[in-house]
Parts: sequence; structure tokens; C-alpha cells
Amino acid sequence: MYHKVDLYAPTEWWVDVNSFYKQMHSLRNKKVVDLATYDPTNPDHVVITFDGVYKNVLIYATPILFHFNYPFELFITSEYIGKRNDFDKSEPSCDFASLEDLKEMEKFGGIIQWHTKTHLDLLKVEDSRIIEDELAIPEELRIFNNKSFNYFAYPYGNFNNAVKKISMSLFNGAVSCIQGSDDDFFELNRLTVTNDTNFQENKISCIIPCYNYGQFLPDALDSVLKQSILPYEIIIADDASSDNTEEISKYYVQKNPHLIKYVKNADNLGIINNFNKAIALTSGDYVVLLGADNRFQTNYFEECSNILNCDAKISVAYSDFKLFGPGAEKLYNNFYEGYKGPVRQDFYEINFPETEDIDVLGELKNRNFIHGSSMFRKSSFLKVGGYKSSQEIPEDYNLFYRMVKIGFGVRKAKNTYLQYRQHSDAQANHLFGLQITVNLYIKRNKELEDELRLLKKYGIVKGISFLHQTKVNILKSANYLKENGLQNTFNKIFRNK
Repeated sequence: MYHKVDLYAPTEWWVDVNSFYKQMHSLRNKKVVDLATYDPTNPDHVVITFDGVYKNVLIYATPILFHFNYPFELFITSEYIGKRNDFDKSEPSCDFASLEDLKEMEKFGGIIQWHTKTHLDLLKVEDSRIIEDELAIPEELRIFNNKSFNYFAYPYGNFNNAVKKISMSLFNGAVSCIQGSDDDFFELNRLTVTNDTNFQENKISCIIPCYNYGQFLPDALDSVLKQSILPYEIIIADDASSDNTEEISKYYVQKNPHLIKYVKNADNLGIINNFNKAIALTSGDYVVLLGADNRFQTNYFEECSNILNCDAKISVAYSDFKLFGPGAEKLYNNFYEGYKGPVRQDFYEINFPETEDIDVLGELKNRNFIHGSSMFRKSSFLKVGGYKSSQEIPEDYNLFYRMVKIGFGVRKAKNTYLQYRQHSDAQANHLFGLQITVNLYIKRNKELEDELRLLKKYGIVKGISFLHQTKVNILKSANYLKENGLQNTFNKIFRNK
């Protein structure tokens, strides 16, 4: 049961749109049905209901429900239609849906149901005629399709035998939210969903290994933070970098303290030991590694985790990737011809085969098609003993080959991809990274200037040294551009900033 879905969740009766999307995504391994189809004995059946109904359900929830092709039940109170909730002094003011709004929601899978005329607490009413009048649907509302008004929601979730008996004479079923049961169709209980409700049992851990790639790290981190489904945790695994990796990492940790962790090795452990150490620190069920110089498509976690959620036999979800950067064309030209895709706007696409079309183990014996940023089950990773060194093939190829060899399944996420940066020794490669770093410093400089204005306002000046250091970093970047004859690039980056 939901009430309001909006950009923010000011009280427990609201769910913000990002949390709502995540909740709807996590139901993809269930079967979302309408009340007419619902089978209480089927553990995979889910019904989504809204009480009210508020206009923000049309604006923010309906497009998401339509995206997932979920039906949803809308329990309306006729006296509220098209009005505001100003009578509810404990809640922020917002609009109820109008008749036109309800008709629009119906087009996208909404089913109009009944929630009384005035939202009266029926337990406080002794006169059965008043109860019957509250449950009677006004003729002017008989404008919806024939699926409508077959089910009833008790106001405040309250009912007794007398109320239940009247509802049984008028409806096919009724729902509560407090005192109901799991099997009686006239007192079905509902879970009241809040912003913190999590239907997903499996958590995603994202690891970003980094060794002296601080200049690219903001790009990688931003691609994770922009995911349609955020991970449970992000771990930056710094293998004793000597560049600005630590500075940039701590900036992101400060901005996202409950999501991002920064771990720096005292000594350089190398790829395999750094990877294994980082995975040992995770607490998620699924693990995905992203090189600090690469990026994910925004729906990467959503598409990959959905594969793992829906089939317990699958241990690895992989994808296509798009090569970019100054070395992309060279690698693309040397790539296995059967995997080459089209070239679009400086992205060189590599399209890997789907497991349904090939002998997976046989294909892997010849060449790898499961890249190192594929999402995998941590339990399967531990089963095969993690990353191991190999003289013949790279560590990720070796890992996934061993998984497939002992029977773990793999499947391709078809609607997403990894953006795989290819470097070169050319000056352009350093310039790309420098632009990313400069933009971060400029952003941080603006934040610190805003903070400093507030600090000065209240007579506090502790922020000045941090602001000074950020300006020094920007000037260093600017000098690099000038000294290397990149005056045009300098003008482009710093204009109006």
C-alpha cells in the first residue's frame, strides 16, 4: 500500500521517486497482478495499491508502473477528488487526483476501486444505513471501465463483522492494512510501504579498483551514482596510488558517507590481491568491479541484477561494451571479427554472443566474451576460490572460465553496456583525464566558496585553507595546459568558470 510518490519523502506516508523505482524493479522476479487475479496461496503474487488517490501518483508513479507493465489498484475517496489535503494538518499540503487524472491513470494500467465517500472511520459508526451510504458508489463515478469498483479498502484499515458483512454484499473483496489476514478475501492485509522499504533480498556491492587513475575516477564514480538502481555499497580500492586518487575519493566519501568507502593499501598489492582483498570487504550478495577509468551505462546494475534475481542458476551477468578514448580504434581493429559491432560517434561497439546461441564452455576455450566488469554472485566467486594468477589468460577470463567449468550459468544483459576506455601514449590521453579532474576541482571550488560565505557570515574562517588548496589545484591544471601549448583547450575549460 502506497499513499504519495514524489521527488522527496517528507513524512512516512511518502515515498520518493528513486526509492519507488528501485522497489518496482525489485518486484521483477515476482508476478505483479490485479486483485481480480490475486491468489493468496501463490507466494510470487504481488498487488500494488494506492489509497487516496493523490495527483503525484499520476506524475511520478504511473510512468514507472507503465514502464514495468504493472497493473495497480487506486482506492479513491469521492469527497477528495480534485481537492487538496488541507484538512490533514500533520501532512504537507498536496493535491488529490481529479477525475481527468484518474481517467489518465486508468489508460496506463490503473484500476479504480472504492475507499468510501468521506473516509469515515466505520468502527465509530453504529448506524448501518450510514455505513451503507459510505460504501455506495455515486452514479456520477460510473465512468470507468468494468474492472472498477469491485474491491473496497477499509478507511484507516478498520473494520468489524458488521462492516465486513456489508462490504461482502457489495464487493468481490476488501483490503485492510492493520487487522487483516493473509487468506480471507474480505480482510486481506497490506504492507504499508515507506521510503525505506526494501523488497530486494540481494544487495549489490560495487568495487572501483584504482591505481594512479585519479584523473579518471570522477567519471567512473559518477556513472555508478547515476545508476537507475543504486548499489548497497561502493568501495574504492586504492592500490597505493601516488596521484590525487585519495583526495578525489575522500571528496566523494564526504558527499556520500553512507554509500562510499575508501580503502587504501599501504603497499601495492597488484591486481589480483587488490581485487580479492576488496571483495572480502564487501557485504553484498552480488559483486561488480569497475575500472577507475571506465564507465557504466545508467541502467547497468538494473539489467544485470535482474538476470541474477530471476534465475538462481545464473551466476554471471555480462554485457556488450563500447570502446572509447584515443586507443579505441586500434583495439577495435585488432578485435575478433565476429564480435565487432558498428562504430557510432567515436564509440566502437563490441557485441558479444548470447549464451542461448553458443556452447558457452567451448566458446570460452577459444576466446573470452565475459568482460571484467560483469556482475557475479559472491557465493559463486568464493566457491571457485576467487581471482587466481594465470600465465595464459587474464584474471577475469580465468575466473569466469572456472565458474562455467564447474556448472555455474552465465547470461548476457542485452539492453545495457560497459564503456571501456582505451588509453594511448599521446598527449590527448592525458588531456582527457585532466579535463575530468579540472571540472571536479572547479565544482569543489564553487562548493567551498559557498561554504566560506556562510562561515564568514557567522564569523568562522576555518574553510579558507581548504578553499586555497582547491584554487592551487586548479592553477596547476591551468599551467599544465598552457605549458603544453594547449591554449585553446585552456580557454574552453576555463571560460565562464
